[in-house]
Amino acid sequence: MKRKTDYRYLIPAVVTVAVMTQIPFLMTLIFSTVRWNMSRPDIKRTFNGIENYLYFLKIEPQNLPPFYGILLQTVLITGLTLFICCFLGFLLSLLLDHEVPGINIARTLILGPFFVMSTASGVIWKTTIFNTTFGWYGVIAKALGLAPVDLVSYHPLGVVIALFVWQWLPFFVLIILAGLQGLDQEVMDSMRIDGVNWFQSIFHIKLPLIMNHMRVAIMLGLVFVIKEFGLILTTTAGGPGTRSYTLPYYVYMQIFSANNVGRAGALSAMTVVLTLVLVNLIYRSIERRNAKYA
Repeated sequence: MKRKTDYRYLIPAVVTVAVMTQIPFLMTLIFSTVRWNMSRPDIKRTFNGIENYLYFLKIEPQNLPPFYGILLQTVLITGLTLFICCFLGFLLSLLLDHEVPGINIARTLILGPFFVMSTASGVIWKTTIFNTTFGWYGVIAKALGLAPVDLVSYHPLGVVIALFVWQWLPFFVLIILAGLQGLDQEVMDSMRIDGVNWFQSIFHIKLPLIMNHMRVAIMLGLVFVIKEFGLILTTTAGGPGTRSYTLPYYVYMQIFSANNVGRAGALSAMTVVLTLVLVNLIYRSIERRNAKYA
């Protein structure tokens, strides 16, 4: 006999989540339809519909808004970060999926960057590593007789991607390693009995079996990476110019530099929609895979 689920027990959780997430988002949507510049208190706040959205999206002859370039940079940074994290995370997980002396220490140390505040990480990397005068990079380059290049200024996208990978790689290792350690031992024993070689065991057996773990890591990693802000603020500050801007950093500049609440709200709403669309696509791919092998 099936028990009826009493959904009344879920009401407190649903109300809490709604208050914490949906009400701020609804306020953001409301602000996105308002003309409100905090640096001009003499101008009244008025309703202007979708004008704030058109400011970012409208294409005029020989005048492409910076929004499209920043959107492309956001997709590029996020995509490359997720790809590198998946690739390196899988390789590191394979190395950590062995019971050898000291493996627990190695597993603990690999998770270190995940627990460091992103702003602190940015400051440390910029001042003690990437600095061309007294940073590790500058000292090593000079010791080798090379002229160190200011990576933060000349290669800001590469620096941002490298720092994003350093920050979020442990998260991917954590999920992928959990998938590897959760594989059916009988399958692994049958694989060894059948004489499967290393390449086949990795790419034809283990990787397909943990593909759902990979997709979950990508889906959650997408949310974490696309909203990352502190590393950019403390290293490149979005520069030079807007070469290392992402959409969240663009929102920050609209509200704290341009003091434009309406445009910041519109840009925030578009960022949320983009994130939800990408997450939904990944989730649907997981559902299709589960249905295929059900």
